[in-house]
Amino acid sequence: MLGLAAHNLHVGQQTPMSRLLRTLPLALLVVAAATPAASALAQAPGLVRVVNNQAPIRRWFRAGVKDVLVMVPAGTILDVLDQERDYYWVVAPPDAHGTRRAGWIRTNVVEAVASRPPRPRPPAAAAVDRADDSGRLSLAGIPDDKVTITTRDVASDAGANAAVRSSHAFEDVHFDRDQDALRTEDVDLLRSVVTALKADPVLAVNIEGYTCNLGTPAHNLALGVRRANAVRDYLVSQGIGADRLHTASLGEDQPRHDNSREETRRLNRRVALVPEAHR
Repeated sequence: MLGLAAHNLHVGQQTPMSRLLRTLPLALLVVAAATPAASALAQAPGLVRVVNNQAPIRRWFRAGVKDVLVMVPAGTILDVLDQERDYYWVVAPPDAHGTRRAGWIRTNVVEAVASRPPRPRPPAAAAVDRADDSGRLSLAGIPDDKVTITTRDVASDAGANAAVRSSHAFEDVHFDRDQDALRTEDVDLLRSVVTALKADPVLAVNIEGYTCNLGTPAHNLALGVRRANAVRDYLVSQGIGADRLHTASLGEDQPRHDNSREETRRLNRRVALVPEAHR
């Protein structure tokens, strides 16, 4: 009887303990496979520096070779937001217009850095030690420090902006989900903005990029930057001075429409054109 029970246990029957032992290696394998990815993400550096040569920052890590957002020279320090496979999602330093662009750069063209290098300080004027007959230090010949203070009439600026906004009002430019390309129907709207800017030299525009609430806050903030830049680049291509166009991204913050339903959520994928007085 004992031999028959042992035979059944060995051949056909599985006890709860035997089933646990059979599934335990698979569970350990799943945990082991997931651990490197988590640790790799946790080890993504906060800052990286471009090494050797110029390197491209692409709009998306799966984008084609020609889909380059900006080229950054060797030595440029980039902020790292995330890592996907062998790419870092980075934010480049401000360009000539003060705009920071976010995109993807290969990990093999950068190196991690601990901190930003300190800004070079202007050389201090060499002080000449001059002692009088008593041996005391004389300050004769050392130029006095001069400070120039420029005041700004805030009330006057506010009045000028109010006057401009009462004269001009622009509709929002809308975008497809997770896209930053201008749609054909919105180009006609932007032509009217170009006409207004050319007709009124006092007019400037704040270009504010917004998104819906789908996606991470960091992704949406970068998407808002790309949308604002797309509008600004079109206006500049039509002859509007870049100094009259100021871009900003608010991402998914300050939604104008309800984000709980797609019918209204899509209206938050927009760029707002806010007129102000050009200074």
